[in-house]
Amino acid sequence: MKKVLPFLPCLFLACCATRTAPIPDMAMAARSGETYETLQRGHSLYLAHCTRCHESILPADVSKDDWHVVVPGMSWNAGISEAEEAALTAYIFAAKK
Repeated sequence: MKKVLPFLPCLFLACCATRTAPIPDMAMAARSGETYETLQRGHSLYLAHCTRCHESILPADVSKDDWHVVVPGMSWNAGISEAEEAALTAYIFAAKK
């Protein structure tokens, strides 16, 4: 038991650590077929708009079918353009892969 006690704080911190949205990289771009620039733009929009009104929901936590319903409505609420919505959607789907 004494050997386990020093590791308990580490385990607690690991379980409570905040998960963050994946940062786009060239590998994500290659896997998704989207440009790196599009994914960067989508990630920026995700961080700027999706967390403005509510806690961010990570791309991996929602199904692709549900994102197809959520993104258009939330994009309208956030007042972003169709091009921005496309970049946001591209990022969300790329981050799920």
